Amino acid sequence: MVADTESVPAALGLLAEGFRGARALIVGGAGGIGAETTIQLRALGARVVIASRRGPEPAAVRPPAADGELAAIGVDLTRPESIRALAAWVERELGGLDILVNTAGVTRTVPLRAIEQLDDATIDEVMASNAAGVLRIIRDLTPALRRGQAPCVVNVSSVAARTGVGSNVAYVGAKAAMDAMTVALAKALAPEIRLVNVAPSALDTDFAKGRGPEFIARTIAATPLGRLATPREVANAVLAGARLLTMTTGSTIYVDGGRHL
Repeated sequence: MVADTESVPAALGLLAEGFRGARALIVGGAGGIGAETTIQLRALGARVVIASRRGPEPAAVRPPAADGELAAIGVDLTRPESIRALAAWVERELGGLDILVNTAGVTRTVPLRAIEQLDDATIDEVMASNAAGVLRIIRDLTPALRRGQAPCVVNVSSVAARTGVGSNVAYVGAKAAMDAMTVALAKALAPEIRLVNVAPSALDTDFAKGRGPEFIARTIAATPLGRLATPREVANAVLAGARLLTMTTGSTIYVDGGRHL
């Protein structure tokens, strides 16, 4: 099938109309990338639900009633029953889902060479929140996405999956799993649902700064563009994947200043 060029909206039209009234769920919406993505989606007229561990139980949450409105809801990606409760709420209250952004995931710093310090609890939580929980939430929300308008899933991964360097080995492995799942799901859910991966490097946030000035200096020295990325730059890529890159699925967009090269 050959696309009719005239039927494909230009970027300005996609920005102006593509998000208005869209039902968007941001998993991890309380974090830096999620918060910035939420701000931009609301400004563009989306109806946004942010899901995080700090949110209220689904039974107590009312959906956003108007374009640009926001609702917060609780989910724990390490608990399958919590994910099922969120999916049931989306089905019941939204009726469908147009944009799903997976930005959640916990980690902690354990030097790669200090593998013996990586305890079982950290491995389990990092793998569950960054990989297994993401797969479960996409699986459980697939019926709602299939009823969406131009549905797209954007997974926020990490350049660590490419470089093998990250906060700990479990985190590197979990993000690599996310990258592989994005490719597999893009094939499995096409042509109804697109999937896009966004992979930032270390961001200019308190978490990165908390790893110390030597870490910041090493990261910048290894980055061709010579600086850290910002949450806004990552959010820009998320929005582009969700609505501007309409012929893109299963691909990774690096927001890392060339760190992966």
